[in-house]
Amino acid sequence: MYKKKILICPKCNFKFDVSYARTFACAGCPSSVSCGYVRCPKCGFEFQTERGIQQY
Repeated sequence: MYKKKILICPKCNFKFDVSYARTFACAGCPSSVSCGYVRCPKCGFEFQTERGIQQY
């Protein structure tokens, strides 16, 4: 079973799945797969993924 990696944006508190953000918010970035950062799909704020990951 796939465990979603749910992140919470520190700027707008939007909750989202990492794979969703990688697909849409990080779409144009060449290092989106192995990057240590993620971009919030709601507000566009970029932050480190180690902070705020919760697995459900």
